[in-house]
Amino acid sequence: MSGEKIVLLGGGSPFVPSLIYAILENKETLDGSEIVLMDIDPKRLPTLTKVGKELSKRAKANIKFTSTTNPKEALESATFVLPAYRVGGLKHMQYDMEIPTKYGIAGDETAGPGGTFMAQCTIPTTLNYCRMMENLCPDVWAISYVNPANFVADAVRRETKIKFISICDCFAGFSMSALPRMLNMPPFERRYCVNEDIRPRAIGVNHNTWLVDLQVKGKDGFPVLREMHKKLKRKVVKDHYMEFFMKLYETYGYLNVCPSHVYAYWDYNQFLAERKKTEKIWEKSVLGWSESRWKFVEKLLAGADYQQHPDEYPFQLSHARQAIGILVSIAADEGREWGGINFPNKGAITNLPNNSMVEGPCIVDKRGLTPIAMGDLPKPFLGLTQHIINWEELTVDAALSGDKHLLYLALLACPYVHDMDTAKKIMDELMEAHKDYMPQFKKKSS
Repeated sequence: MSGEKIVLLGGGSPFVPSLIYAILENKETLDGSEIVLMDIDPKRLPTLTKVGKELSKRAKANIKFTSTTNPKEALESATFVLPAYRVGGLKHMQYDMEIPTKYGIAGDETAGPGGTFMAQCTIPTTLNYCRMMENLCPDVWAISYVNPANFVADAVRRETKIKFISICDCFAGFSMSALPRMLNMPPFERRYCVNEDIRPRAIGVNHNTWLVDLQVKGKDGFPVLREMHKKLKRKVVKDHYMEFFMKLYETYGYLNVCPSHVYAYWDYNQFLAERKKTEKIWEKSVLGWSESRWKFVEKLLAGADYQQHPDEYPFQLSHARQAIGILVSIAADEGREWGGINFPNKGAITNLPNNSMVEGPCIVDKRGLTPIAMGDLPKPFLGLTQHIINWEELTVDAALSGDKHLLYLALLACPYVHDMDTAKKIMDELMEAHKDYMPQFKKKSS
């Protein structure tokens, strides 16, 4: 197989070492490939490029690592692009959390008003990259972790022809690590989302998906799950988050794949109280560089094995194995099942609108995505899910039009928002905070 040109947009991210490791796990399929680390901030590119070269050398892989700050240079003739960036960095993530919280509305970067504004910043940047791809590499596959995943996927679908696959690693972490641990079925960090002995399927919309189908060793896995839940519950100490996770399962009979992102929907007052107590969220973020994370990079270059990584989110392999696994499934025409993928519904979930962006399992091969028909979303989740879909679509309408009134309507459609005047105050303050990253509104006002 001829080599690929794989571009990591956000090549200075702390997630890059895990992506490098996952790429090298697939060195036979990706033999002769070039990996380009592209980032608008050059500060960490030289060191992370060295990491790629060093680990590739140890793995005896024929894979080349380069870096650039020029997106056009990076994208020229690319076959795969992996967008993974946070527009405005952690400082602007802080705005999305703190400003709504100040006004008594739960602040979260992908849900609530913060999700609406993250989309206003992320969508223009992502569309700019997609238009470059249309010119420089029109046959490219983009496999994106950029949030909010369903909002971005909807905007790209509406505005470009790029083969854009928007994924969420909540399902990857759940299916490769959390679920095997709950079922006491090692290895606990699995190579794929779906295995011969565990086949989980979750559906819904991004950051609100539910495990509705489970097979364990070829049989219905829910009886096994219920039995393991009884044992697990006895071990759980006083931990509000775990109690919440268990409460959802005991109430509905389904596991939520990413309970941290639905916390405020079911325990709003507690979530808001905790958020008010939290200071300097961006400094503690799982998404950014920390001293301990950078020290591990230095240890890697000094000879440490990747498996000695600290137990920190960016270095866990589930997200990298999902992204690179989907890439390999296309390159090698595998026809493998992957979950946590956002796609236009078109009947896959029968009681959600056909044109809505949903999240669920797909078969992935050289043709791209073939969604797996899953039937109805359980009725107790239907109202909230449709609410989220409507909010998402209005948010994308605003991002594409630059219409400030549409933006206000999108905020009012958000499940967290319950006061018109408060929504207006939050909107005005977040517009000012993010103004440098929302060019669509500058064009409209001029």
